[in-house]
Amino acid sequence: MEIPEPVRRLAVHPFVELPRPPDVEQVGLGGAVLAINPWPGAQIVSIVDDGPSDVAAAVEAARAVARERGKNTLGWWVAPEYDFVAPELEAAGLVNDDTPGFEATENAMALLAPPAGGAVEGVEVRIGETWEDFSAASRVAEQVFGLPPVPEENLRERYETYRRPDNPGRGFIALVDGSVVGTSFAAFSPAGVNLFGGSVLPEARERGVYGAMLQARWEAAVERGTPALTVQAGRMSRPILERRGFEFIAPVRVFVDELR
Repeated sequence: MEIPEPVRRLAVHPFVELPRPPDVEQVGLGGAVLAINPWPGAQIVSIVDDGPSDVAAAVEAARAVARERGKNTLGWWVAPEYDFVAPELEAAGLVNDDTPGFEATENAMALLAPPAGGAVEGVEVRIGETWEDFSAASRVAEQVFGLPPVPEENLRERYETYRRPDNPGRGFIALVDGSVVGTSFAAFSPAGVNLFGGSVLPEARERGVYGAMLQARWEAAVERGTPALTVQAGRMSRPILERRGFEFIAPVRVFVDELR
């Protein structure tokens, strides 16, 4: 199936194509854009237009902004059309490697039809709305992705931002026997719904939790009138998503810049 160009761009360049969340600051670097968010993990630098005319200068500018904001890790998002910057990023000390929240290679994928599998018995999936939902989902993600815990005071601030009407996305939680065992995020755009952060606790795997969250987000996309899902899948998720019907579009490399 041919992937429409807006959907392809959403899959390959999500941090540029998605509406900006209210808690994300975007800083132009001349051929690149740094997105600063309040969460732990890498802050993503997306290359835009023809890319930086001086990659080394853009790297230093991104580092300066990150340090001012108290951030320690940057991830340069390098789609295939921007592979020409890779040698200069490496010369500046960046490494194409895994970092918490991202893998060395993220696989841009898209789905334009209902996912295979459908609903899963024994797994409840709903949009997280309450503080209890939000807190439980955050703790699941921290455990699965190995992220440092967020103090409750900061987490409550993020919850208030999450509830804002201009927030272009919603978190989905999966429950088994009343306990939150999985979490995932859906970022809404005019081209479709991009999937972020699907995570399932180890003790709840092999029970259809991941597929149930996928089905719920497809239904949300259809309800919005944008029946397309896009995702940037890691090495474990890609084969699972291909079995569900997702089509691989392109590999995207993440070059990590540790500022410590």
